[in-house]
Amino acid sequence: MFDLSGKKALVTGATGGIGAEIAKALHNAGAEVAISGTRAEKLEALRDDLGDRAHIATCNLSDAESVNALPKAAEEALGDTSLDILVNNAGVTKDNLFMRMKEEEFDDVIAVNLKAAFLLAKGVLRGMMKRRHGRIVSITSVVGTMGNPGQG
Repeated sequence: MFDLSGKKALVTGATGGIGAEIAKALHNAGAEVAISGTRAEKLEALRDDLGDRAHIATCNLSDAESVNALPKAAEEALGDTSLDILVNNAGVTKDNLFMRMKEEEFDDVIAVNLKAAFLLAKGVLRGMMKRRHGRIVSITSVVGTMGNPGQG
């Protein structure tokens, strides 16, 4: 594997299967991780499972103000240090035929899947650029290129 000892990471969508596994892999490689998601009990269970070097940084990714505050909250949880790694993993679907999809549903998908990733990357870049080191990984779905019936 690789050694991430001393590195600080933020993983969004850590309450889902992929996000939890990403957080575990980073943690197992030595990183200190801030986990974010929408289900408090799942975040607490993951933090308890990981033990030391795991912290919760809550955020509503559909709210830009909350998203803009997340990098600072994660850095505070990690000991007031800049993030080395951001994993934009969170995503939502609003399954519906495109012609039946409400504008609010579309807005929610765009806010979480696109805008939040943009705002989070923007929020961590200054520290990464200052240190001349950092990694931003954005996870997406094959559905973005292939499409699925009922997912407008």
